[in-house]
Amino acid sequence: PAGQTVARVDNVTLSRQDLDKRIDRILDAFAKQPQSGSPTPSRQDVEKELVDGTNGFINQNLVLALAKQKGVAVSDAEVENLINQFRQQISQSGQNTTFDEVVQGALGLPGGDSPEFRTFASFFVARQKLSETLVTTDTVRAQIEPQVQAQASQKVKEFHSAHILFAAGDPQSGATPTDGDFAAALEKANAALARLQKGEDFAALAKELSDDPGSKDNGGEYDWTRVGSFVPEYEQAVEALKPGEYTTTPVKSQFGYHIIKLLEPLREVPAMSADQVTTQIDQQVLQELNTQRNAAFEKLLSDERAKAQQSGRIVVPTYPDPTAAPVPPAQEQPA
Repeated sequence: PAGQTVARVDNVTLSRQDLDKRIDRILDAFAKQPQSGSPTPSRQDVEKELVDGTNGFINQNLVLALAKQKGVAVSDAEVENLINQFRQQISQSGQNTTFDEVVQGALGLPGGDSPEFRTFASFFVARQKLSETLVTTDTVRAQIEPQVQAQASQKVKEFHSAHILFAAGDPQSGATPTDGDFAAALEKANAALARLQKGEDFAALAKELSDDPGSKDNGGEYDWTRVGSFVPEYEQAVEALKPGEYTTTPVKSQFGYHIIKLLEPLREVPAMSADQVTTQIDQQVLQELNTQRNAAFEKLLSDERAKAQQSGRIVVPTYPDPTAAPVPPAQEQPA
């Protein structure tokens, strides 16, 4: 019957008539969509989501009641601001659809200016404000800061080097170098080494010969580089050099052959600078804060729902599980 109550939270009820209207709007929107390959949900699936889904009638009204119970106020200005954010997201999405059409098609509500949609937006605001009371920024920061500081205090090695690269093949082509490409690169590297050994300047040769666009114009020089940033063959060669020395045989890597020079003694530095520590802490606090707040809120809502069911504050319909698709019979294999 149209006047039948489908679900209730305290004295707020959802009638069969209102629920059917919402289901009709959603299914109408599905029918108007171009075929996307995804199946249209059944009326029961839509109803179950509207009544008892994450953002459904039961959770909406439990959250609004919780907010009131805990003195968490939801102002008209906050609701209006959120609705404006929703409107802006839709207008900037590039979709050829109006805000009202989205509200009707996704939620089954009359439109973006309807009282029902304001209740939906109020639920979002209440959920956010409730979660903010459960876990504070200071609590999470006190957990994160020691972890990041410990990471930052660890020492890492850095090296200051230069190199002349003789590329195997054409790096721009993306083609895998052949043995012939490597042989040609080695021949060029050996010729450059002979010039170095006759006293020519390393930086000048790098500017003339190097195939590395990242360092060529700087005489082959790279600024201080953290160990682990370059290919292993390069870094192993660096570790074996003394300041001012260069490799007396070309060093092969996936890129070709390198002549590598160590410019200064290797040094140990903190793993992070002060600015990096601050940035890392801020990023991790924000991420962990959201994670902990979501978990705490889910627990709060689950506990509240259990208490509400026990005390008879809510009435929730039961829905049968979807019928599983039949498993095709196994075909007999020929002997």
